[in-house]
Amino acid sequence: MDHTEAVNQSAVEKYLLGELGPQERDAFEEHFFTCEECALDLRATAAFIQQAKQALAYPAVTRLAVPRPRRGFNLAAILRPAFVVPVMAVMLVVIGFQNILTLPRLRQQMSASSQPQILPSVNLVDGASRGAEIRTVTANAHQPFLLFVDVPAEARFTDYKCLLYSPSGKLIWQVPVSTAQAANTVTIQVPPESAEAGVNTLVVQGTPSNGAPVDIVKYRFLLQIR
Repeated sequence: MDHTEAVNQSAVEKYLLGELGPQERDAFEEHFFTCEECALDLRATAAFIQQAKQALAYPAVTRLAVPRPRRGFNLAAILRPAFVVPVMAVMLVVIGFQNILTLPRLRQQMSASSQPQILPSVNLVDGASRGAEIRTVTANAHQPFLLFVDVPAEARFTDYKCLLYSPSGKLIWQVPVSTAQAANTVTIQVPPESAEAGVNTLVVQGTPSNGAPVDIVKYRFLLQIR
């Protein structure tokens, strides 16, 4: 899944609402780990949904008993304080959340992302970090960093994957790599939320045309978060 498909399919909203099928969910997860814009949309939408849930839990709403209209539209019942006050409270929370918290933060992040940035990086190229060698990268808590990865291309493989494992050995994410991309050094921008401090392991896998993926090389690097 690329960014255009994610936007056209409203993948962020459907992902948070659990409306994506297993294959669509996996494809979107692989995409947003390398797409800063979708990762930002995902965090902002998740925060908005959480705030909306809290607003809808306003005590007056749970005690509300809306009378069934007997004849047509009952305007007087809707204008009663017991109905209007909770609804206005929800609206004020949503509007306030957008104006006070979400929109300024998004504007700031979008403004920052539009400016040239020097990101921390680590080279996993030409055998670096294989075996006992461990490279170090230092990043701020909310700052992405770059991995420059050497994918040993072989004719028997039809495609590749890069898989990141945490210091505890847990799979954090995986990203597909085409044969064309594998011909050059692959650059992966890692969102700060999808990595853990400590010695991480990046595994490069190749998929042969008639078999299961096999590990080609493992790189290790030390991530320090300030």
